[in-house]
Amino acid sequence: MLTKKDFQEIVKLDGQVRGSTLNTDAACIHSQEGRKGLHRVEERFRRLGYPLEYHHIKDMGWYPISLRVLSLCVLRDVFRMDESDLKKLGDTAPKFSFMVKVFMKFSDLRDVALDSIPGYWRMHYSIGDMKIGEINEEEGYLTFHLENFRVHPILCPYFEGYLRRLLQFGFVDEQLVSLETKCMHKGDTFHEYRISWKK
Repeated sequence: MLTKKDFQEIVKLDGQVRGSTLNTDAACIHSQEGRKGLHRVEERFRRLGYPLEYHHIKDMGWYPISLRVLSLCVLRDVFRMDESDLKKLGDTAPKFSFMVKVFMKFSDLRDVALDSIPGYWRMHYSIGDMKIGEINEEEGYLTFHLENFRVHPILCPYFEGYLRRLLQFGFVDEQLVSLETKCMHKGDTFHEYRISWKK
């Protein structure tokens, strides 16, 4: 449960995100819980003293990264989500994302999509650096390294799901599995996400 102390720490976070990350949350919740579910989320924001109405958010606008974190924290609390639920939310999100639709339209799936993901990251987040760590076609896995991004642990399972789904668009013949294998919130110097597949 998000406490007042947690809230005060989160609003101090530096960095910005595109509004599309917030609108994707709204679209996911609306699809699963309907307008009433979205209203519950917005009501929780009002009770925190930080009113957020998703329909005012512009996809291409820049917003405080604290809103990105708060949005997930509020969703977690309102719908009693655990880490697996947050991962599923991340996995669902690209299906609703305006930015993903643009990205996939101009990316030639697999190889080009892989090369484009670091730039795609920068389209969404003003901080952090997403890099391809290792690609092992023979053993069927690749890793992403997210550096300079010690923001909040609620994003870790979300990104696990998000990266899996994003790559699934390019790896259409394989079933992908994702796992965070290194985490800055657990003492590592960067986040590492391992995506593996089987044909």
